[in-house]
Amino acid sequence: MKIAITRINSVTHRMACTRNDGSSDSADLETRSVLLHDLVHYAVEAEAHLEEGFWGLVASGRSLASLDPKSGIAPTGDIVLAESLVGPMQSVFHDRLPVENYVTLASRRASFVDRCFVDAVLTRVRSLWGHWKGTPFHDTMLLHWPPDSWGAR
Repeated sequence: MKIAITRINSVTHRMACTRNDGSSDSADLETRSVLLHDLVHYAVEAEAHLEEGFWGLVASGRSLASLDPKSGIAPTGDIVLAESLVGPMQSVFHDRLPVENYVTLASRRASFVDRCFVDAVLTRVRSLWGHWKGTPFHDTMLLHWPPDSWGAR
């Protein structure tokens, strides 16, 4: 799946996903709170090999709207695990949660979470975030799911 994230203005971006079968979905989203969360999903799911997390579900045909917590659809499977890892990882990224605390908490949910996993996720998030920060207004950042390289898990 091709993921095109277009910087519309300082507060809004467009997420457009074109699946391998040619179907597509898109949404205009508020950048400040949503974009980093979605990029951390990408990094966590890639490093953890979560094929049915947020991005895997979109790639398999689920709509972006159906995956919004406001949709009222109860999440199941890999996306539940992904959400439990992503929120706290954002705090690690912002230096509001020590890595050691994250590992202690997250490894209770997923045995693969260790310092190496966190370092790999943070490296990927920093790369994605830097790419976004370098994307001019009205230009597009392109990603692919599954990612070009999975994590070492």
